[in-house]
Order: sequence, then C-alpha cells, then structure tokens
Amino acid sequence: MTARHFGPEFVAFFKGLARRNTRPWFHAHKADYQRHVKEPFAEFVEEMIERLAAVDPHMRCEPREAMFRLARDTRFSPDKTPYKTHVSAVIAPDGRKTRVPAFYVQLGADGLAVAAGLYRPDRDQLYHVREAIRDDGASIMRSLRDRTFRRVWGELQGERNVRLPAEFREAARRFPLLYHKQFYCWVEHAGATPVLRRDLADFLMRHYRAARPILAWLRKAVASPSRHRL
Repeated sequence: MTARHFGPEFVAFFKGLARRNTRPWFHAHKADYQRHVKEPFAEFVEEMIERLAAVDPHMRCEPREAMFRLARDTRFSPDKTPYKTHVSAVIAPDGRKTRVPAFYVQLGADGLAVAAGLYRPDRDQLYHVREAIRDDGASIMRSLRDRTFRRVWGELQGERNVRLPAEFREAARRFPLLYHKQFYCWVEHAGATPVLRRDLADFLMRHYRAARPILAWLRKAVASPSRHRL
C-alpha cells in the first residue's frame, strides 16, 4: 500500500498554530514543524515536481524554488500574526517566482486547496491572452466545457475588468472570457481527510491532467502573441 505523505501530527501542528499563532509557540514546537511538516512537505513537493515533469518537462523546478516560507510578510498587513496556517508551493518554471501558467498546492489543518492557471499576468501577458481569445477563443472554450474539467474544477475563475480596450469589444460578445484579467481554476477540499489520504499525489495529478489543456493554451498564448496585435 502507498505510504501516506502526512500523518496526524501534520494536522495537529497546524491546529495548534491556529490557536496560538505566536513566535514563542512556534519556537517551542519547531522540532515538530521540522519533522512532521517541513521535511515531509519538501519530499512531497519533490515527488509532485517529478510527476508533473514526467508529463510536461518544462514544469521542472527545484523544491526550494517552489515552496513558500511559513513566515508571513506582515509589513503592509493589518493582520500581524507571524505565520501562515498552511504550507504551499507553486510548481512551474522558476517555481513560486514564475511568470507563466502554473500549478499550485496548499495544505493545512482545514484542508487542501489546488489551483492552476495564470494568476497575475502582467500588462503584456494579459494583452497577449486577450489577443489569443479574440483570434482563437473557440479552442479554450471547448476545453472549459470539457466534462472532466468541469467535474474536477467547475469553471475558470479570476477578477474581471468592467471595460475593455476597443479592439476586443466586438469579440467579447462571443467570448465574454475577454473581460477576465486573471485566468485560473481553484478548488478546495475541506477537512483533514484529503490531506491525509494515501493517494494524495495521484489525487492531485488528476487535477493537473484536467487542467492541462487550459495550461497549455495559456502558455502558448503568453509565449506567442498574435500577429494581429495593433
């Protein structure tokens, strides 16, 4: 039987941290964090990178590049609690610093969250994606209507603009997706059970495969701006 990546101690650590999110509490339980959270999560991220890279070699990165720190950046936040109550990683070229479509995993005591897509496109990337939707929107719409994608992810999410540049307004009647300024899918699985499942890596790979056509389309759109750009 496949070994479980995370044990009850993983969940217990984050439940304790959620109750007492202070530096003294964390330092008193740092050995538990190292043994039951940081080390198994690093091993898990390494396995997921290998699995994704076996399907799409460009997704390879180093685990340390993919993983986010547990400590929060509180400089500009009214919430001054020092630590996140989950671990997370971005699997993509350049890991968490990537500027291309990516796969995201988040694990904590409250459950599991998974995302895939283009979360923060810059101005040029957004323009390129909109060009691609205008010129070939039918392709991505077929992928978004795919039965497997809808069963696993539901629908594409992301913030939207109220207005569009003039060159996209006519096409937006056929492809309202043009109003998006983010292009990602996100799903949450609540509770400790998803985190502790023995087939967690397989479970996440099913999410990746369901999103893979969308990721491929977005990656091509970002890398290959339309020849029709004004």
